[in-house]
Amino acid sequence: MGLFHCPIGAAGYGGEGCIQCGLCSAASREEKIAATEKIRTWIRENAHLRNADLKIKKIAVCGKGGSGKSTASALLSGALERLGYQILVMDTDSSNSGLWRKLGMHAPPPALSNASEERAGDLAFLQKDPLYFSDLGAPYLVKNGGRMLMCAGKVEDPLLGCACSVAAFAKMVMENLTPGPREIILADQEAGLESFGRGIEQGCDTVLILVEPSSESIELAGKIQYMAQGLGIRRVRAILNRIEEVDQEEFVMEALSGMGVRYLGALPLMKEIRNQNMRGMELTPELSCRLMGTIAKYLLDEAEMPYDKVR
Repeated sequence: MGLFHCPIGAAGYGGEGCIQCGLCSAASREEKIAATEKIRTWIRENAHLRNADLKIKKIAVCGKGGSGKSTASALLSGALERLGYQILVMDTDSSNSGLWRKLGMHAPPPALSNASEERAGDLAFLQKDPLYFSDLGAPYLVKNGGRMLMCAGKVEDPLLGCACSVAAFAKMVMENLTPGPREIILADQEAGLESFGRGIEQGCDTVLILVEPSSESIELAGKIQYMAQGLGIRRVRAILNRIEEVDQEEFVMEALSGMGVRYLGALPLMKEIRNQNMRGMELTPELSCRLMGTIAKYLLDEAEMPYDKVR
């Protein structure tokens, strides 16, 4: 099978976990589509084995490039912190480098994928089973209050290959890490559908789609929901961003509803956020809760999860 990675985790054709979908031997586009449909059917039929607990533990923030995923990730993590949760933000975007500033960190953590061979032993903690928040530490983890940040990897120089290793580390953390009570993992994903192609969302129970007022963003939201449901993820919600007027919001909401994408809320279009981002300043938990506290509470209420009162 070479470098092929089975979407449902089988070690090889005919081995344990293999459902004989034919994906690993598919040569034509038609064969690949037929194989992935078999995988979608199997995963959806067995979703109860993965998502028997409807609690929110692992969130993937997805959407079109430039739709505001990193800002939304920072705001949601801050709101959840104010509500009494410890949040690990997993930066899986191989190009965007500003998330650590939005979280108020003093410096970005070293990327997991850039660990040298001499220091490869430092990553041994990732192999722990089970792996808990308490197993994570410096230098690959930085903290600011109840928010923590890890970086799967960045492409920082030319001719260094693709982002496959970045995706591999992101998937490893998302699948292996087991959040405890009042702990949530939040992954700021690569733009578009690339992360789904690499299976990073397989370990998630919730997908949040950032949708801006454009036909491309709306269309992508439908595709993301299709992909997420194919992985057995039952909680897929849309968050609107950069809405300038009521007519825009109504149009986007109707379009999402027509595709069966559930609308969760909207981020206000605020000069304050733009200025903070422009200056590389922290989106504080206080600001985050003011702007995204209602959305965070909706998520927790839906999952029947407790949270602290915020004055």
